[in-house]
Amino acid sequence: MKNRMLMLVLLCTAQLSIFNFQFSTLYAQETYVERLQMHAEGQGTVRLHHDADIVALLLGKLRAPRANATTPTTRTHSDSVAVALHTDSLQLGHARKVRTTGYRVQVYAGGNSREAQRRAYQMEAQVKSLFPGHSVYTRFVAPRWICHVGDFRTREEALELLRSMRSTGRFPEAITVKCKINAHIYE
Repeated sequence: MKNRMLMLVLLCTAQLSIFNFQFSTLYAQETYVERLQMHAEGQGTVRLHHDADIVALLLGKLRAPRANATTPTTRTHSDSVAVALHTDSLQLGHARKVRTTGYRVQVYAGGNSREAQRRAYQMEAQVKSLFPGHSVYTRFVAPRWICHVGDFRTREEALELLRSMRSTGRFPEAITVKCKINAHIYE
C-alpha cells in the first residue's frame, strides 16, 4: 500500500512539474522583457534595447525579409545590447549611433604634408569606387593622414574585406587595425 501511495505521489509530482515547465516556458516567451525590466526594491534596473523581431522569433512568428535585404550581421557587446553593424532584414524601429571597440582596414597612412593629405583622399575615392558598401574615414591623426575602411566588430570580418582589397592589387599595404568604430543600437 505504501509503495502504491508513493508511486501516486511521484506520478502527480512529475505531471505537475511537466505542466509547470510548459506554462513557465510559454510565460517566459511572452513576457521576458517585462519581467526583466520590472523594478524590484533593493535591486538594480535592467533596460533592454532589442529588435521587435527577437520577440517574434521566440514566439515562432519571424517576419519575412524585405526585398533588398542583406545578410544579417548583428553582434552583442559587453553590455548585452544588440549592436547591428550592417543593414539587415530584421531591423525595425529607430537606431542610435554608438562608439565601440572594433576593427577597420587601414589602406593609407602618410605624413603630415599636403601631398599626404591628397594621397589619403585619393585612396578614399578608390575605395568608394571599388567597395561602395563600406564606410570610409579619412582624417588627420597627429602626426599623419590616415584612411580607414569599414566598421567591423570582429577581426575576422575585417580580414575578409582586407583579402578582397588586396586581391584587386590596388591596396598592397592595407592592414587591419583595432580602433573605435561606429555601430547602431536598434530600439
